[in-house]
Amino acid sequence: MKFQLASLISVLAATVSAHSWLECVDTDVSNLEAAKANPALDVQQTCKGFPRNKVSNGDWIQESKTYLWDLNNNAMNPDGLACRPSQTNTYPAGVPMTTAKPGQTLRLRHWGNGHSRYDMGSPLHRDPGVVRLYHAGKKETEIRSKSELNENNWVKGAQSNFSADAVIEVVGNKMNEKGNYFDWTIPSSLENGRHMFVWVWAWDMAVTSNPANFNPGTDYNNALMNSWTTCFDILIEGSSATGSTNTGSTVQPSSPVASSAPANNICASKTCLKGGMAAYTCTGSDCPACWYAAGDKYNCFDYKDGKCPFGGAYDCKKNLQTRGATRFERTPFE
Repeated sequence: MKFQLASLISVLAATVSAHSWLECVDTDVSNLEAAKANPALDVQQTCKGFPRNKVSNGDWIQESKTYLWDLNNNAMNPDGLACRPSQTNTYPAGVPMTTAKPGQTLRLRHWGNGHSRYDMGSPLHRDPGVVRLYHAGKKETEIRSKSELNENNWVKGAQSNFSADAVIEVVGNKMNEKGNYFDWTIPSSLENGRHMFVWVWAWDMAVTSNPANFNPGTDYNNALMNSWTTCFDILIEGSSATGSTNTGSTVQPSSPVASSAPANNICASKTCLKGGMAAYTCTGSDCPACWYAAGDKYNCFDYKDGKCPFGGAYDCKKNLQTRGATRFERTPFE
């Protein structure tokens, strides 16, 4: 019955416009690595800190009607607000605000909703985009307008592929997205007090993919449209910072984001494992064209249908970085 419900959700997701929202700000997952290795396991998780005014906690159907926020839906959001009006600074009993310290890593959880895999779900063969965080720069300050969700207010480095750290069980042609996670470390510059953040899924049907060499930890792609938001607060304690804080990017919105190409000398000087197999090593031009980093090693594969078989490759033949990989594509190389 559990998987039937998950399958129903995937079917529903395929028949409606894409949407997602932040389910938990501070998630404790006791068996994440085991669940990623064996997605058939139940994910053992507890939420210790919630988004604003959380309602219908855990009820996917009800939350999809009453909690998510379609940022660019003019009928729903005629005033261009960054947050759903009901997402005020309110935390009912049982769904508390997150309390944390600078330097602490929080594991955020959002709904996959049928969009986590490149090869299945809805829509097929589309980059799932990124999730990222915005902050107004100091405590007790609100981001009110969607126009404020810009590169200046982006929390630099607070960004990840939509499905970069997901647990996805696949049975036949159905997938059960048990959890999509995004780990983020709180900057040391935040002073004690309440800080308001906006979680965003930056994705739109009109946007194809991130540019070559895109690094979610350092680069900001202005072309990725902010589509869905959830607002939350963190009560910062134990900080030594004082005064205004600036967690945003130092790059002005009008400036292009520089991103240097990967050093192609890996193709000439490094050893890689053909097909990811330790028994088959090669160096330089003797190797297949598509290289994938795997810790301090490299795995390399031949083209499939004229292109690299998985996302995230450095194409040594064409001397360019291919599109970013989703989590399920990276798994064989870790």
